[in-house]
Amino acid sequence: MAAPAAAAPAQATQRRTMQGDDLLRLVWIADPQISPDGSRVAFTRVAVDPATDGYRTSLWLVETTRDAPRTARALTFGAGDSQPRWSPDGARLAFVRSSAPKEPGQLFVLPMTGGDAMPVCDLAKGVSEPAWSPDGTRIAFLSGTQPTDDPKQEKPKNEPARVVTQPVFRENGEGFKDFEHLPQVWVVAAAGGTPRRLTRGPYAVHDARWSRDGRSILFLCDRRPEPWFGRDESVIYAVSPDLAEPTDGPRLETVVHIEGYLGAFTEHADGRIAAIGYPTPEPARTYYLPRLLLTDGPWPRTTARDLSAGCQDDIGGAISSDQHPPRGGGRTPLAFRDDGQAVRVALSRHGAAMLASFEAAGGAATMLTPADRDLIAGTASADGRRWALTLGSPTRPGDLYLFDAGDGSLRPLHAPNEALFAEVALGEVEMFWTPSFDGQRVQGWLVTPPDFDPQQRYPMVLEIHGGPHTAYGWGFFHEFHTLAAAGYVVLYTNPRGSTSYGSDFANVIQYRYPGDDAKDLMAVVDEILKRGFVDQGRLGVTGGSGGGLLTNWLITQTDRFAAAVTQRCVADWASMYYSTDFAMFTPFWFRKPPFEDPAEYQDLSPVALASRITTPLMVIHSEEDWRTPIAQGEAMFRALKQQHKPVVMVRFPGESHELSRSGAPSRRVQNQKHIRTWFDRWLMGKPAPEYDAG
Repeated sequence: MAAPAAAAPAQATQRRTMQGDDLLRLVWIADPQISPDGSRVAFTRVAVDPATDGYRTSLWLVETTRDAPRTARALTFGAGDSQPRWSPDGARLAFVRSSAPKEPGQLFVLPMTGGDAMPVCDLAKGVSEPAWSPDGTRIAFLSGTQPTDDPKQEKPKNEPARVVTQPVFRENGEGFKDFEHLPQVWVVAAAGGTPRRLTRGPYAVHDARWSRDGRSILFLCDRRPEPWFGRDESVIYAVSPDLAEPTDGPRLETVVHIEGYLGAFTEHADGRIAAIGYPTPEPARTYYLPRLLLTDGPWPRTTARDLSAGCQDDIGGAISSDQHPPRGGGRTPLAFRDDGQAVRVALSRHGAAMLASFEAAGGAATMLTPADRDLIAGTASADGRRWALTLGSPTRPGDLYLFDAGDGSLRPLHAPNEALFAEVALGEVEMFWTPSFDGQRVQGWLVTPPDFDPQQRYPMVLEIHGGPHTAYGWGFFHEFHTLAAAGYVVLYTNPRGSTSYGSDFANVIQYRYPGDDAKDLMAVVDEILKRGFVDQGRLGVTGGSGGGLLTNWLITQTDRFAAAVTQRCVADWASMYYSTDFAMFTPFWFRKPPFEDPAEYQDLSPVALASRITTPLMVIHSEEDWRTPIAQGEAMFRALKQQHKPVVMVRFPGESHELSRSGAPSRRVQNQKHIRTWFDRWLMGKPAPEYDAG
């Protein structure tokens, strides 16, 4: 049964429609940090910078008291300020400032009673993840700086050759790994001084924060020499902040160790630790359902149990959207209730992300925020009662809210895009469920044009998410609304393989990707066609990453689509195995490597079936995409060009796999323009001579 539709804005006919370049006016709230007493929220404001065709990040503040005006004000005016962190007494704000794009950020402290931000240290490789000591006298942070680094040293005109000895040597969006400058734990006096490095070794450190008693700094690290050959393994370590020399292992204390994955974690005053993670038992799975883990006592010498046992929700899960902050990030909401008898955490369920509470004694989760929202990031006050949350919906990007766990109230604090949306008419967004080919229920969403008339017949575009283990849902998609504004019905859905529906629903595609997920997509298309307002002769399909793989696959299985756009796709699984930025050495997608069983890879590779394709295809790929390297897109382009079939390739120089979500603003607009123009050409009959063969 369909849920109530999200109503279109009133008097929509008096407003204009959403346009591609409206993206340049959007403002994002990133990394909301509530003060220890819950009275203020500092956040990173992200906006497009036309001068650099990039993004400006600055720190802003909003009061949370009910009598305070609902107005945010700027705290800093730099172009690269981010990662605000409150001192324990709320009197100072540590943050990271970058003086220019791609320049390493340095640590600053801003007094909240007035005055200029003061630099704390200056390191060649910059700093990240500042964390205050409980007494407010020191700040821990991460840096890849080595003592021998000289920030003023002139770089060679040509980079020397790289000697590669490890299979994972580059990362999409980050570049080639610098194994001599991996992030390590540092500490410095909050008033400034000489920073000291506490850890060393060929292992990257993550998520450093102080223990509640101030005697240790806790951090995550996988210290295995060859982690790509086995199952995940994670350890939370503790290191003393008073070490005179950095340690490479002997003076590290193990806090929590699991054969599996650990992500966000937090410590209660009594020494117990709650963490998001999962064990990875045999046999290997393509997806492990994230769990809420809780230690049974203070560390060390403690074990963790699954506090979310029996819950099939994705703990810490997020919903995919093209309008999450392109810079600045934010923390997964996770905190103890003040009495330690409950843990509150984000989770995803049925295409929504929300805040939930788990009693330490066990039991089902209690949902705290609405089930039709996209919870993006958030933090809690020191007592765990007040939360600063960024929440989005299908008709709005993330706005800032205050959630009070004491009385259950959810109150808006700041909506940075109110002026833009006051002048834009959006179509309705409807959520629905429908049975698939075998009776399995599948959830979907439909966006209709602002002036939608069910008596007319519209072209429709099916949008397919990547992952495959992620989910579409109650988030805002600028691309979907611009297509709807251009006269298209837009359909998006969560086929098998998607998250937020439990472990079995996600894992059913293991060794069959693509497979039943493609059948789910077509079943949902057929369900919408039954309604009578879509022209079945004008169907389009597009998707990115795993959605690009499924786009390629669908047009080898059916000729029902009159146009397709495959973005950052997978086309040839064997080539993907050998060239992606991560190692596919464990049997999670395929049972054996391609040199042992090439047929398994060939059978699931769309390019091997290119002779079947009759659908006009646009291939969009970024030239620095190392997740699905550009040769994947080139394979589809050349396979169709060889057959003199309608195909065009759009290549974005300097962009990565994240083009549509965090690429250069002008290129994100260009990307959407190409998608729309291709569909206009084949579904609406509009001329597009730029795509004609020369």
